[in-house]
Amino acid sequence: MQPRQPILVGVDAGATKSVAIAIEPGGTRVGRATGPGANPKRHGLEAAADRLRRLVRAAASGHAGADPALVFVAGAGIDRPEHAASLRAALEARLPTTRVLVVNDTLAVLRAATPDAVGLAVPVSTGGNVIGRAADGRVTDRGHGIFGGGYVLGALAMRAAYREPVPPGADSIDPIGTALRAEIHRARIGWVAGRPRRPAPEAASLATSVVAAAEAGHPYPRRMVDRWCARVATAVSEEVERLGLGPEPVVVVYGGLAETSAWLADRIADAVRTGAPRARLVALEVEPAVGAADLARDAWTGAPIAWAFTPRR
Repeated sequence: MQPRQPILVGVDAGATKSVAIAIEPGGTRVGRATGPGANPKRHGLEAAADRLRRLVRAAASGHAGADPALVFVAGAGIDRPEHAASLRAALEARLPTTRVLVVNDTLAVLRAATPDAVGLAVPVSTGGNVIGRAADGRVTDRGHGIFGGGYVLGALAMRAAYREPVPPGADSIDPIGTALRAEIHRARIGWVAGRPRRPAPEAASLATSVVAAAEAGHPYPRRMVDRWCARVATAVSEEVERLGLGPEPVVVVYGGLAETSAWLADRIADAVRTGAPRARLVALEVEPAVGAADLARDAWTGAPIAWAFTPRR
């Protein structure tokens, strides 16, 4: 009888959804599982670790009787090494025989789209940012912040819709767009408790409609998208220089919002080229969890990914 192969699990732990892929050291896939989001900042450290434990065991369920030899988590909300250390310790307590590694979720995207996880990633989804990794392991410190993305578009549109009265005339004179304004009022999305000016996270559900209104030419949504693109261009230029990515950096533009709007995806791509005219835009052709599984295999073979933040002052 052949000895049982060790099992490695790579996890893409998102804010709203998590995916785990179990593989053997040779790369053969032996399991996959999906579950809820496991962002420690949104769900709490203990709840995130509980969700990850269940997800990991579900992915490796075809090999009952032993936990995986190694689990590699690429997680949303893991923005500093100290965040990674906290989640790693919590998950190790739940999987005591498993080696656990934790990094930022963007590194799984970069590993899924490139052979070395070097370049920039531009998420066009609930959040918006420009995050990158240099060949020496230096990673952007997210100093640009969440300056765009579905939540920001939805939240700003909500504020405007409730601040400004519905104009009496045709849709064309409404800076938001009458259809978008009506949708916002129908959605009845609330506000964060104790923060009366901050729309609840569900505001991100309005993003597709905000982008459609921008594409249709309504001034306020168009200005929001223009501002997002301008900041992407600036961030790309800064991070290419900061990380020493050279004149032809690899840039991955990805995310659900980009997939639903070719117009927005093209705008963001143009912004990337404004910041780095010779950038090589690479499509994300597999799910980020595949990149996490590749990172797990890299670590198992003795080449764990190096990553280090250098806060900018």
